[in-house]
Amino acid sequence: MLVIAQITDCHVVEAGRLLYDSVDTATRLEHAIAHLNAMRPKPDLVLATGDLVNDGLPAQYDNLERILAGLDIPLYAIPGNHDIPSEVRARFCQHLDAHQADVGPRSRARSGDTSSLDYVVELGELRLIGLDTSVPNENGGQLNHHQLSWLDATLGAAPDVPAIVFQHHPPFVTGIAWMDESGLADSAAEASVLARHPQVAAVLCGHIHRPIQSLVGATLAMVCPSTGVQVALALDGTPYGYVDEPGSVGLHLFAPETGLVSHISQVGSPTPWIPPWARELL
Repeated sequence: MLVIAQITDCHVVEAGRLLYDSVDTATRLEHAIAHLNAMRPKPDLVLATGDLVNDGLPAQYDNLERILAGLDIPLYAIPGNHDIPSEVRARFCQHLDAHQADVGPRSRARSGDTSSLDYVVELGELRLIGLDTSVPNENGGQLNHHQLSWLDATLGAAPDVPAIVFQHHPPFVTGIAWMDESGLADSAAEASVLARHPQVAAVLCGHIHRPIQSLVGATLAMVCPSTGVQVALALDGTPYGYVDEPGSVGLHLFAPETGLVSHISQVGSPTPWIPPWARELL
């Protein structure tokens, strides 16, 4: 079984500062990292699906890099609308340009493109495909024609190998109106590509700061909650609300025999306990 963790929407700011003068997102990410490091079995890798910092500033990436240095699990990152793709590439994706040994996953960046961060991680029995949905100076996301053509060709090159796509903006409308206003433009175009490749087990996303699932054609798309701060479940159109819910990480279990099974793990979850009737069964 392959264990894939997911962190998203960390919104780290400069050291010593709080997000919106209210939330210590850096400490919450530190707790999430400790939570992942302590898991048994330990995840094989971590996907970071964007908005890793809040304002794209070098000092914020310095703080993020300091925190992520405590993660003793391989990390694969893609940017969100609050990120600067070149910073994410330079600081967390050095493996994309390196010649790697045959041991462990091998990655390759999309050939000839420096404007977005799209790449493949080959794991033998599973492929991970990272897509950069960020648009400079925009909150909403988009996949351009070249990216969609690359995705189509990349999936078509290995039709018998299960794949997971990971990206920041979800390719569906969530029902939280003020967040959907900055959603993925022309998500139907991505859905059309996915429909041609049934080996895609899931699309893993962030952006909305809530656990949300929807079918995109026949493919399940899932939004993971934030490690730092959650958006209120406001289906009545009330805008701009946040809620004091725990930070969370995603946990995705993959085996060829069973496919993909996903969980949400709250950071700082209470210790599990066993009721009296079950103790005699142990």
